Parts: sequence; structure tokens; C-alpha cells
Amino acid sequence: MRSPLPPVVTAVLCQALLLLFSLLLPAPPAARAAGSFAEYEVKAGFLFNFFNFITLPGGAPPSHPLVLVVLDTGPVGATIAEALGNETVLGRPLKVLRSHNPEDAQKADMVFIPATFPGKPASLLSALSGRPVITVGESPDFLSAGGIINFVRQDNKIRFEINPQAAQRSGLKISSQLLRLAIIRAESRNTTP
Repeated sequence: MRSPLPPVVTAVLCQALLLLFSLLLPAPPAARAAGSFAEYEVKAGFLFNFFNFITLPGGAPPSHPLVLVVLDTGPVGATIAEALGNETVLGRPLKVLRSHNPEDAQKADMVFIPATFPGKPASLLSALSGRPVITVGESPDFLSAGGIINFVRQDNKIRFEINPQAAQRSGLKISSQLLRLAIIRAESRNTTP
């Protein structure tokens, strides 16, 4: 019987997987030509890859697009839409909808709530709770409000936190590979969205 890997080896392997994950991110042609990535181009790549590592319940036909709603009609939404325009995920077309209307999140397979979103996302997350929607944000209280994935900065790098309980409530299955790359944030028993 093999012994488990020492914690140091496991940490190094996780960092290597994170680096590989970030290197595989799609980048828009302008960013590739310039050789640099803006923050939201990198986040767009993460959003794209989340679809590859999270299984949505039900079986939509391959012709049915996956819908990513970005709740920003300004530069953040434009950057993500440009980076992910005309992409295909798991053989399905990816449609990016930029909106300022939180009700559009009801149409989404994934919704990104950037820091530019006016107000607090708690009411939107409450409305989406239990629905098969991957909710992604970038605010300190996003996971405690019921979000599933939250972008954070750590050592000047973009990382992400995952709330597995929120994903489970929504009927989503997150790949163990993605969970190994994430910062896991378990809910406390007294957390209310």
C-alpha cells in the first residue's frame, strides 16, 4: 500500500497545477499580441475553465449554449465578453450576456458579480440559492452571502475560493481537481444568506 504524499510535496503539486491551470487560460488576440494580461482577462479565463470543472445538473442538448451573465455593462463586462466571444465549452457554444439587470441572472448557467455591481449581492444570491447556477464574485463577503466561487488576491496573484456547501445546494458537482486548486471556505452552521 502506498503512503500518502508528504504535505510539502502535495503543496508543490497544487501550486504546479495552479500554474498550469492559469497558463491554459484563453486570452484575447490583443492580449496575446501584447504579451500581458489585464486582471479581467485572467478572470475571464478562470470563468471559462470553471465550466470545464463544474458539472451542471440535467442534460442540455449540445446545441444549447452555456450562458454566462456578467452583471456589468462597462469595461469589466466588455473585457470578459471580448475575451470569451465565440468560445465553445464542452462542445457547446458559450454566450456572454452583459447586463445591469440582476433578473438576467435567472437565465444563466454562470453569473459573475463583479465588485462594480451596485449594492450587495446577498439578495441576488438568495434568489439564486438552490438553482443550478454557478455564482462567481469578487467581494470579501461573497461566500458568506451564499456565493459559490470568489476571486481573491493572494501574494499578488489572482486565486479563488470555493464554498462546496453552496455548490451542493445548487446541485453542482465540482471536480476534485478544481477543489485542490481552490481555497476551501466551509460555511459555519450559523451562516444565513
